[in-house]
Amino acid sequence: MSQINRVLLAESLQEHRERIKYLLEMDPLFEVVAETGCGRDAISLAASLKPELALVAIELRDMKGTQTIQEMKKMNPQMLIVLIAENADVEHFFEALKSGAQGYLLKSVHPASFHEYLRSLLIEDATLPRELGYQILKQFVTENIPHGEQPILSAMETAVLRNLCRGFKIEEIADRLVLPENNVRLILNDIFFKLKLTNRTQLVTYAADKGIFMSKVSSKKRNI
Repeated sequence: MSQINRVLLAESLQEHRERIKYLLEMDPLFEVVAETGCGRDAISLAASLKPELALVAIELRDMKGTQTIQEMKKMNPQMLIVLIAENADVEHFFEALKSGAQGYLLKSVHPASFHEYLRSLLIEDATLPRELGYQILKQFVTENIPHGEQPILSAMETAVLRNLCRGFKIEEIADRLVLPENNVRLILNDIFFKLKLTNRTQLVTYAADKGIFMSKVSSKKRNI
């Protein structure tokens, strides 16, 4: 039986806190031990209660969620933190991870997926199901790809692909993008699935053809 994980909930709107608490109470793995709408209170509670998990909204009454996460991590480095957002935003995603968060969830995610995602972070050796990983990643806005092609990869997928083309290994890509290695593997699997490709050579060829990745050795450099 897995141990109960104490949860600190930081969300400015009461109705949103109630909904998240309701979702958490459906799973015996979680127990909400404190809640607040203010970042300063969340930081203090993280220091005094030392919960295993904190869910932090992107905007709190007195400060940004990412700033709150940074300070909470100083108070309790071992605590897992997930940023909760209304909308998918790649910049917020990377901001959250750089601040010290281990995850990013949308409030609109299905309750079953909500629990499965949190369990994948908390339970040792638990993995995020491929379908759920794709469900979360596909909600992020895509970025424009050069040469006027219709974008089919998300910004995160494109970033992983570009680093792969540069010859970086999975663990190196994870370090460069401030992502868990398992997340990078999930993203890579989804790229293969989306493009219907089977190996890395095909991926590099695709990236070169679409202008997603270009060799550093350009014709201009050769003419100098």
